[in-house]
Amino acid sequence: MVNNILVFGGNGFLGRRICQTAIERGFEVTSLSRSGTPPPVKSLWDKEWTGKVNWRRCDVLNPRSYSKYLERADNVVHSIGILLENSSYKAQINGQTAFDAKKLLQWGANPLNNNPNFTYDVMNRQSALTLAQEFAKPQYNSKLKTMTYISADRSFPGIPSGYIDSKRAAESGILQLEAELRPILARPGFMYDELDTSLGSLDFRSQLKNLLDLANWSNSKLLGRRVNCVNQLFRPTVSTQQVSRAVIQKIEDPTFRGVLELEDILNA
Repeated sequence: MVNNILVFGGNGFLGRRICQTAIERGFEVTSLSRSGTPPPVKSLWDKEWTGKVNWRRCDVLNPRSYSKYLERADNVVHSIGILLENSSYKAQINGQTAFDAKKLLQWGANPLNNNPNFTYDVMNRQSALTLAQEFAKPQYNSKLKTMTYISADRSFPGIPSGYIDSKRAAESGILQLEAELRPILARPGFMYDELDTSLGSLDFRSQLKNLLDLANWSNSKLLGRRVNCVNQLFRPTVSTQQVSRAVIQKIEDPTFRGVLELEDILNA
């Protein structure tokens, strides 16, 4: 019997690679997102595997919009979240619009008056708990189900504390459903896409990755990782492909449950 997996946010930066890896591992994959459309293809293989995914629309905050997909689901992955409470940052960091540091750093409790849901609490915590609580209901599959939440290793310098606080609050809420769901709480660090790196992309994300890698290398070679505060500040970067491989590996291992730390992701 082929396992199936629902990836909420499956057309996002990480979600697309989780869909890809699941397809390569023989899963039946459905991506659920606001648009219901596949991501832009970057290679011939992207074009091939995206054609094997069921791309569907839903509102993660409204279980009625996706309950029919949960009825035969073995696994769900929540790959939805925000780093800043500013809708422009994703386009800027991925090089889709011109980088504007002043605009990027204009975060606050709710900078988007026309979108009250674009907050840490709603996007990072509430959306995950709404999904987990719905999936935990007994009418969805009689056997133990897997709920994977894409959390974070820790916050980044300059990022409001609400980011990591909302991630940890979501983890805590999911763990309270451990009797009904097998929780996998993945904590990647700063992520990049291997395909972008191989193509020599010069977008903001790629440039930031290079800076973080240099800082991490300097900490290792020059400081010998002897200064704890520096160790906490500069953490290894990780590719979306590596995170996806680690996540699918743990989904396939019925004995694993709990936190998947950055070091475990890097060594998967």
